[in-house]
Amino acid sequence: ISISSLAIPINKNEKMLRSPVSPLSDASKHKHPNDDLTSSNRPNGSSLLPSISSSKKHKGEIQSQPHPGDFNKAIHINSENVLLCNKPQSQTEPWSPLSSTPRDCRRTKLIFDDMPRNADYFMQEAKRKKHKADAMVEKFGKALNYAEAALSFIECGNAMEQGPMESKSPYTMYSETVELIRYAVRLKTHSGPNATPEDKQLAALCYRCLALLYWRMFRLKRDHAVKYSKALIEYFKNSSKAAQNPSPWGASGKSTGTPSPMSPSPSPVSSVGSQGSTGAPSPSPIISIPQRIHQMAANHVSITNSILHSYDYWEMADNLAKENRDFFNDLDALMGPITLHSSMEHLVQYTQQGLHWVRSSAHLS
Repeated sequence: ISISSLAIPINKNEKMLRSPVSPLSDASKHKHPNDDLTSSNRPNGSSLLPSISSSKKHKGEIQSQPHPGDFNKAIHINSENVLLCNKPQSQTEPWSPLSSTPRDCRRTKLIFDDMPRNADYFMQEAKRKKHKADAMVEKFGKALNYAEAALSFIECGNAMEQGPMESKSPYTMYSETVELIRYAVRLKTHSGPNATPEDKQLAALCYRCLALLYWRMFRLKRDHAVKYSKALIEYFKNSSKAAQNPSPWGASGKSTGTPSPMSPSPSPVSSVGSQGSTGAPSPSPIISIPQRIHQMAANHVSITNSILHSYDYWEMADNLAKENRDFFNDLDALMGPITLHSSMEHLVQYTQQGLHWVRSSAHLS
């Protein structure tokens, strides 16, 4: 659009340049295209002259904007060029360094030690932080230290996954860490009029950890859940076929007179029901389930229930994050957004950075 709209001003300028009055200004124009912005002795309209190369033409059009022109179309061209130059800037990423620089300057960033360590090291660090939290009286600081200790326990479980299996499995380590974080959240309420922004920020970070821990626990037991699911589906499929066999009970719920195979005489339920109530009660037979199937169902529910807990805590964290947009926008911009598929390393560093800001905001040592 800018090239086609330049046709008329270029033709008028060519007519002006054909006059023998200013051949020197034409030559100097091509040698020094930036002189138009500083010189006020040039003839009107000379700043609209583009150079031969397309890059210089675009540059000359943009730089001619502050220079007065004789033609109304020149003003229109300059306004179009300003819009074209500003358009890419409005399409920048929302987390570009330019937009996050003012916020990042207000907060300090931690330097993380990426040196690989074994599970024993993280276990000792977790115990040290937990003992420090046990000795504290103030509830907010106590909850904050418990959350930091939980991060070391998470690192311990992650090291167990990476290295050889030790006395405790990673699943057990994550399960105990969940209980510690839930206890830390209950120490200081984050709802109500007396809740501070730091209370909500701490609770949101803890809920993020709980969501990812529950998701990780399911991932560790997913193969077992698949086996249990197949066995249970097969069992209930066969049991439903067996349930379609004729029953000694009639449609009205009364006994047909045929003795039950479990007892030598007909059941007295119908006679008792007719005396104690106006209508005949429906039968409530007890279905016996093998112990093996019962145990499989219990294990299957325990594993798949982790998925429900994971999504519940994730939604709770989202609700608290919406009330502290600036805090979590800064944290996402600095550390990268966290998702349910983030690694344990990313979860630990993300939460450590957030807890550091919470500690600084609450003026805790």
